[in-house]
Amino acid sequence: MTNPHPATQAVDWELRYQEGSTGWERPGLNPAFAAWLEDGVLAPPARVLVPGAGRSAEPLALAEAGFEVVAVDAAPSAVAAQRARLEGLHVRARVELADLLSWKPDAPFDAIYEQTCLCALPPATLPDYAARLRFWLKPGGRLFALFMQTGEPGGPPFHCDMDRMRALFAEGWTWPDRLGPKVELPSGRHEIPAVLTAR
Repeated sequence: MTNPHPATQAVDWELRYQEGSTGWERPGLNPAFAAWLEDGVLAPPARVLVPGAGRSAEPLALAEAGFEVVAVDAAPSAVAAQRARLEGLHVRARVELADLLSWKPDAPFDAIYEQTCLCALPPATLPDYAARLRFWLKPGGRLFALFMQTGEPGGPPFHCDMDRMRALFAEGWTWPDRLGPKVELPSGRHEIPAVLTAR
């Protein structure tokens, strides 16, 4: 594992998995993700990164749809769960154990599916993380983002104020004319989907 960025240690994600404190996990695919696949907005062939993949269903769904998938997480048990799910399926997918603020891919990606990292990282690290997202994408590559809306201070999950998100993803990015319909969560919070293009 790469040396961790000190600010990422604000939350012990492995401990949360061990304790079963994983309220962010959903039993199936995120509705926005499923719509992107169904509508062909997210379509193979493409090399896709899933940062902070946890134990989510999306890496497997991407691999089964014909994408080349790289999933990354800092929690060993989450990485083990993803590897066990993908093992023996003869799909183009791999799972890496790493701190994303130190991790470097072997090649840029066509797309990134960002659902959980942005709202999980301490806010002070977001400029660094946003720069890495841009670096990890090819020019013209797309960031499939779900911006968490909590309307509350503190976290995780941290509130992704949309004015702040537009400022954070300004230089080097093109925003869509319209954002996707919000995705409601059982907690009463919601996510705002957006597909950004790397310039």
